[in-house]
Parts: sequence; structure tokens; C-alpha cells
Amino acid sequence: MGNIKADYKEEYNYKGYFSLQSYLSKEQVAQIVYHLDLYEKEPHEGMVREVKSGELRAVHGPHLYDSFFKELSQNRDIVALAEEILGEPCYLHQFKINLKRRFSGEQWPWHEDFVYWHEKDGVKAPKLVNIVLFLDNTDMLSGPLCFIPFSHNSLWSYASSANVEESDWMRDVSADLTYQLDTEVVSKLISKHGTEFQMGSPGDLLVFSPLLAHCSGNNMSPHHRRMLILTFNAISNAPSKQNRPEFLCGRP
Repeated sequence: MGNIKADYKEEYNYKGYFSLQSYLSKEQVAQIVYHLDLYEKEPHEGMVREVKSGELRAVHGPHLYDSFFKELSQNRDIVALAEEILGEPCYLHQFKINLKRRFSGEQWPWHEDFVYWHEKDGVKAPKLVNIVLFLDNTDMLSGPLCFIPFSHNSLWSYASSANVEESDWMRDVSADLTYQLDTEVVSKLISKHGTEFQMGSPGDLLVFSPLLAHCSGNNMSPHHRRMLILTFNAISNAPSKQNRPEFLCGRP
């Protein structure tokens, strides 16, 4: 694991995200991919499949069922990075790996993450941070994350849903997300701030705010686009609800 310079926090607060190349070595990435391949061969809670192809879309909470991923989730450098960003002690709220299979990985519509943790888990404040590790080469064809810079400072208008309260947790992680950003708001933000696609190589690191507007398209490439995402929450900001399974809503 690499060391993070203190001035990245300033970029994070200003822009809503920052990235760092080659945070993991090739050997470390290969080890993660090896254990992920093993994990996928057995059924586990928290696995989600694409509606159209039936391919695995994502795995959630692998640290709850696998010792390798548990150890990874407790990595001192990563936890220290999260606490540096948040400015206080934290815990792992969510661990997921989005798989974006070759030719079949489906989109993620425009959204921001905090609304799910606020509405579904009872997390009061956006004192969370997403830490992403790239496991594959990610280019325009493979459906990279797309950010609207500075959008973490904006107020949101969500697409309405009559079934939000009753919706199954699987919709929260499907291609038809429960809470999607209002298209007029997205249009205005893009006109003002533009967009930035997050492309990278295996081992690269990306850190972004839970309030940042983002999306990603279908994977039309002949290669997978796997991303490991660790979401940390301040211990002082622990969830007040117990509506969702532990692989979506962790606790201190």
C-alpha cells in the first residue's frame, strides 16, 4: 500500500474527489483478483445479478464471509486514509465489488450515494467517504465512472418513486436505482461544471465524496471492469435504522 500526501485532502474537499496512480502493486491486485474469483464460485449473501444477462453485477459484504477480504477491509493504510479525510475515527459501513462484466455489465444511472445511507440506514450526516481500488484497466469502452466535479456542494432533487419505502434492497443496487438524480438538475450541473471520466489501471486508487453526482455506462468492451469500493463512516455518525442487511449497512 502506498502513502497518501496530506494535500490530497484539500483537493477532495474542493473538487469532491482525488485519484492516485499505482497505489497497489501488480502482485497485490493479482492477489485480490485471485480471491475474488474463488469467492464468486460459491453462493454468498449480497450477490446481485444483472437483469438482462444474469451475470454477476456485484458482490456486497465479502468481508463478512471471507477472511482475506476481512483482512483487506481492516488494512491500516486504508483506514488511516479514511480517518484523515473524515477527521475522526471511522468504521466500515459498506464493502462492495462492482464487477461490470465484459460486454454485459449494465449502467448505473445518475445518482449520489448519501441518500441511500440517509433514507435507508438512518445515517444523519454525509460523514462518509468512498475509497475505490481499480482491479482492471478502465477506459471509455468499459463503462468508467463519470463524475460532475464540485457537485458535492450542490442540493439534490431526486426522481420520484411511489415505492421508495417499500422497495427491495436489490433495487438499491440495480441498473434501475431507487433514488436517481433529477435530469434537469444534472443538466444544469453539467452545463456549469462539465464531467470527468475516471479511467485508470489496476492498482489505481480513487477517493470520492458520498454527495458527488456520478454515473457509469454499459461495459461494451471485451474486458471486465471490476472496482472494489470501501465506504467508511464516522463512528459518531452511526446508522439509526436496521432495515437493510449487514452487507449493505455495517455498524461500529
